[in-house]
Amino acid sequence: MDNLFIGLAIALLALLVWRLKTSSTAGTANKEPFVLSPGVTLRPQPLLTDNDLLLYNLIRLAVEDHYLVFARVPLWSVVSVEAEGKIRSQILRQIALKQLDFVLVHPGTKTAEQVVLLEEESPLQPDEVARRQEIQTVLEAAGITLTTLQSHTSYSVPQLAQLFRVSDEE
Repeated sequence: MDNLFIGLAIALLALLVWRLKTSSTAGTANKEPFVLSPGVTLRPQPLLTDNDLLLYNLIRLAVEDHYLVFARVPLWSVVSVEAEGKIRSQILRQIALKQLDFVLVHPGTKTAEQVVLLEEESPLQPDEVARRQEIQTVLEAAGITLTTLQSHTSYSVPQLAQLFRVSDEE
Protein backbone atom coordinates (compact mmCIF):
# COMPACT_ATOMS: atom_id res chain seq x y z
CA MET A 1 0.00 0.00 0.00
CA ASP A 2 2.91 2.35 0.81
CA ASN A 3 4.45 1.66 -2.62
CA LEU A 4 1.16 2.53 -4.30
CA PHE A 5 0.97 5.82 -2.34
CA ILE A 6 4.60 6.71 -3.17
CA GLY A 7 4.07 5.82 -6.86
CA LEU A 8 0.92 7.93 -6.98
CA ALA A 9 2.71 10.86 -5.31
CA ILE A 10 5.61 10.65 -7.80
CA ALA A 11 3.19 10.47 -10.74
CA LEU A 12 1.26 13.47 -9.42
CA LEU A 13 4.50 15.41 -8.92
CA ALA A 14 5.65 14.56 -12.46
CA LEU A 15 2.29 15.66 -13.87
CA LEU A 16 2.50 18.93 -11.96
CA VAL A 17 6.04 19.64 -13.21
CA TRP A 18 5.01 18.78 -16.77
CA ARG A 19 1.97 21.12 -16.58
CA LEU A 20 4.05 23.99 -15.22
CA LYS A 21 6.67 23.54 -17.92
CA THR A 22 4.17 23.36 -20.79
CA SER A 23 2.05 26.27 -19.55
CA SER A 24 5.06 28.60 -19.27
CA THR A 25 6.31 27.81 -22.79
CA ALA A 26 2.88 27.59 -24.41
CA GLY A 27 2.44 31.37 -24.31
CA THR A 28 5.46 31.97 -26.52
CA ALA A 29 5.80 28.81 -28.63
CA ASN A 30 2.21 28.37 -29.82
CA LYS A 31 1.45 31.93 -30.96
CA GLU A 32 -0.02 32.01 -34.42
CA PRO A 33 0.86 34.88 -36.74
CA PHE A 34 -1.84 37.51 -37.18
CA VAL A 35 -3.94 36.73 -40.24
CA LEU A 36 -7.00 38.59 -41.44
CA SER A 37 -9.96 36.35 -42.06
CA PRO A 38 -11.30 36.17 -45.60
CA GLY A 39 -14.09 38.67 -46.12
CA VAL A 40 -12.53 41.28 -43.81
CA THR A 41 -11.80 44.57 -45.52
CA LEU A 42 -9.67 47.31 -43.97
CA ARG A 43 -9.59 50.84 -45.31
CA PRO A 44 -7.89 53.99 -44.06
CA GLN A 45 -10.16 56.42 -42.30
CA PRO A 46 -9.70 60.12 -41.54
CA LEU A 47 -7.87 60.79 -38.29
CA LEU A 48 -9.38 64.26 -37.92
CA THR A 49 -12.62 65.89 -38.96
CA ASP A 50 -12.42 69.06 -41.06
CA ASN A 51 -13.16 71.14 -37.96
CA ASP A 52 -10.51 69.29 -35.90
CA LEU A 53 -7.94 69.79 -38.67
CA LEU A 54 -8.64 73.52 -38.74
CA LEU A 55 -8.19 73.71 -34.96
CA TYR A 56 -5.03 71.57 -35.15
CA ASN A 57 -3.49 73.96 -37.67
CA LEU A 58 -4.40 76.99 -35.55
CA ILE A 59 -2.89 75.39 -32.43
CA ARG A 60 0.23 74.47 -34.36
CA LEU A 61 0.62 78.06 -35.57
CA ALA A 62 0.04 79.43 -32.07
CA VAL A 63 2.68 77.26 -30.39
CA GLU A 64 5.09 76.54 -33.26
CA ASP A 65 8.15 78.02 -31.54
CA HIS A 66 7.43 76.28 -28.24
CA TYR A 67 5.81 72.87 -28.76
CA LEU A 68 5.34 69.97 -31.12
CA VAL A 69 1.64 69.23 -31.62
CA PHE A 70 0.28 65.68 -31.89
CA ALA A 71 -3.31 64.63 -32.56
CA ARG A 72 -5.33 61.67 -31.22
CA VAL A 73 -2.79 60.42 -28.72
CA PRO A 74 -3.55 57.58 -26.27
CA LEU A 75 -3.44 58.74 -22.64
CA TRP A 76 -1.11 55.91 -21.58
CA SER A 77 1.57 57.15 -23.98
CA VAL A 78 2.01 60.53 -22.24
CA VAL A 79 2.40 59.26 -18.66
CA SER A 80 4.77 56.83 -16.99
CA VAL A 81 2.99 54.62 -14.47
CA GLU A 82 5.36 53.67 -11.68
CA ALA A 83 3.69 51.20 -9.35
CA GLU A 84 4.01 47.59 -8.27
CA GLY A 85 2.35 44.64 -9.97
CA LYS A 86 -1.43 44.62 -9.95
CA ILE A 87 -1.80 48.31 -9.14
CA ARG A 88 0.20 49.28 -12.25
CA SER A 89 -1.82 46.84 -14.38
CA GLN A 90 -5.10 48.21 -13.03
CA ILE A 91 -4.12 51.80 -13.78
CA LEU A 92 -2.92 50.94 -17.28
CA ARG A 93 -6.10 48.98 -17.94
CA GLN A 94 -8.19 51.94 -16.73
CA ILE A 95 -6.46 54.45 -19.02
CA ALA A 96 -5.79 52.13 -21.96
CA LEU A 97 -8.57 53.27 -24.27
CA LYS A 98 -8.64 56.95 -23.29
CA GLN A 99 -7.62 59.25 -26.13
CA LEU A 100 -6.43 62.84 -26.01
CA ASP A 101 -7.43 65.19 -28.82
CA PHE A 102 -4.18 67.18 -29.00
CA VAL A 103 -0.92 66.97 -27.04
CA LEU A 104 1.66 69.74 -26.85
CA VAL A 105 5.11 68.23 -26.41
CA HIS A 106 8.20 70.17 -25.40
CA PRO A 107 10.83 69.52 -28.11
CA GLY A 108 13.70 69.52 -25.60
CA THR A 109 12.35 67.26 -22.89
CA LYS A 110 10.14 65.30 -25.32
CA THR A 111 7.41 65.14 -22.68
CA ALA A 112 3.81 66.25 -22.86
CA GLU A 113 3.35 69.58 -21.12
CA GLN A 114 -0.18 70.44 -22.19
CA VAL A 115 -3.18 68.46 -23.37
CA VAL A 116 -6.19 69.76 -25.27
CA LEU A 117 -9.59 68.09 -25.09
CA LEU A 118 -12.36 69.19 -27.40
CA GLU A 119 -15.86 69.59 -26.06
CA GLU A 120 -18.98 69.42 -28.19
CA GLU A 121 -21.80 71.93 -27.78
CA SER A 122 -24.29 69.28 -26.67
CA PRO A 123 -24.43 68.31 -22.98
CA LEU A 124 -21.99 65.56 -22.03
CA GLN A 125 -23.31 62.07 -21.36
CA PRO A 126 -22.52 60.60 -17.90
CA ASP A 127 -19.94 58.18 -19.33
CA GLU A 128 -18.19 61.06 -21.13
CA VAL A 129 -18.14 63.10 -17.89
CA ALA A 130 -16.53 60.12 -16.08
CA ARG A 131 -14.01 59.66 -18.92
CA ARG A 132 -13.00 63.33 -18.79
CA GLN A 133 -12.71 63.20 -14.99
CA GLU A 134 -10.39 60.17 -15.22
CA ILE A 135 -8.25 61.91 -17.83
CA GLN A 136 -8.11 65.07 -15.70
CA THR A 137 -7.09 63.08 -12.61
CA VAL A 138 -4.28 61.31 -14.47
CA LEU A 139 -3.00 64.53 -16.07
CA GLU A 140 -3.07 66.43 -12.76
CA ALA A 141 -1.14 63.63 -11.06
CA ALA A 142 1.46 63.78 -13.84
CA GLY A 143 1.71 67.58 -13.73
CA ILE A 144 0.36 68.05 -17.26
CA THR A 145 -1.85 71.07 -17.95
CA LEU A 146 -5.30 70.36 -19.38
CA THR A 147 -7.10 72.85 -21.61
CA THR A 148 -10.63 72.29 -22.88
CA LEU A 149 -11.68 73.96 -26.11
CA GLN A 150 -15.13 74.12 -27.67
CA SER A 151 -14.92 72.22 -30.96
CA HIS A 152 -17.28 74.53 -32.85
CA THR A 153 -15.89 77.83 -31.56
CA SER A 154 -13.68 79.98 -33.76
CA TYR A 155 -10.33 80.77 -32.18
CA SER A 156 -7.63 83.10 -33.44
CA VAL A 157 -3.94 82.26 -33.30
CA PRO A 158 -3.28 85.01 -30.69
CA GLN A 159 -6.17 83.72 -28.54
CA LEU A 160 -4.75 80.21 -28.60
CA ALA A 161 -1.23 81.45 -27.92
CA GLN A 162 -2.56 83.24 -24.84
CA LEU A 163 -4.54 80.15 -23.73
CA PHE A 164 -1.40 78.02 -23.97
CA ARG A 165 0.68 80.72 -22.26
CA VAL A 166 3.11 81.17 -25.15
CA SER A 167 2.12 84.64 -26.34
CA ASP A 168 4.80 87.31 -26.74
CA GLU A 169 2.90 89.66 -24.43
CA GLU A 170 3.76 87.56 -21.36
